[in-house]
Amino acid sequence: MKVAFAMIVFEGDFVLRQCLEQVYPHASQILIAEGPVTYWQEEGRTTSTDTTNSILQNFPDPENKIKIVHGQFKGKDEQCNAYIKHLSTETDFLWMIDSDEIYKTQDIEATFNFLKEVSPTSVGIRSCSFFGGFGHYLTGFEQNVDNFLRIFKVTPGSTWVTHRPPTMGHLKDIDKKHIDSEFFLALTGVQIYHYSYTFPKQVYNKMRYYKAKVSRDNCIDGYFDKIYLPWVTASTEGERKEIEEKYKGVHEFKPEIRGACFTRPFEGVHPEAIEKSLPDLKQRFYTELEEVQKK
Repeated sequence: MKVAFAMIVFEGDFVLRQCLEQVYPHASQILIAEGPVTYWQEEGRTTSTDTTNSILQNFPDPENKIKIVHGQFKGKDEQCNAYIKHLSTETDFLWMIDSDEIYKTQDIEATFNFLKEVSPTSVGIRSCSFFGGFGHYLTGFEQNVDNFLRIFKVTPGSTWVTHRPPTMGHLKDIDKKHIDSEFFLALTGVQIYHYSYTFPKQVYNKMRYYKAKVSRDNCIDGYFDKIYLPWVTASTEGERKEIEEKYKGVHEFKPEIRGACFTRPFEGVHPEAIEKSLPDLKQRFYTELEEVQKK
């Protein structure tokens, strides 16, 4: 069985190296499309200006698994299809990953065994989305069933129909067998360790893009200064609780749109590559926090 991992990335160097470290031993291919969509092109960007490209260019690839496509894209649908052109015809499954999504080794192995035994056509995976560092994660609608569709059976000629939600057009004459995220979690215990609201600059840039192109009027105005920054700089859990009670959580979506999204302390163990890097990652968090507070 051959499983290709694939991502689109633009200025996503936060845990990119750790992401690649975890999946590389298991992947038949790693397909990456790097570059800005129209929103960032309009701000003069033509490629990542952080260390994303350096990480991609210097990541060890002794088995020649990694294929990187650089470009400027109209949208994320086009960006996904930029790498899909290089998907091997021998591939059985495509596992979509973001640059801030990490999986434990044991979970990747459990997923491979599941794919061999069940042969689904698609799989949703629940996310443990970290917020404001590495000690809390998001609950509520962030963990809704199939919030994150991630694994797809592929056949020659498979292409992306949409990136949001992830949808592939393919599979002629094959009965669909979807496994939703709750059922998959119950069967395997596998989840995404998702460092999506972790770093200050990461969240700041995410909110700029989401407010302009994704969530728009569904976003809380001034989210970064009203909620994220006060939450991460709060000196007590009581102060954080006050913020969460006022906004029914800490997500950028207005609570009347998608419901509550409170945080919960993380009491587990991070994936191996994250645990190994935690001191450096935490230092980056505090450095970025100081920088955004000065603006």
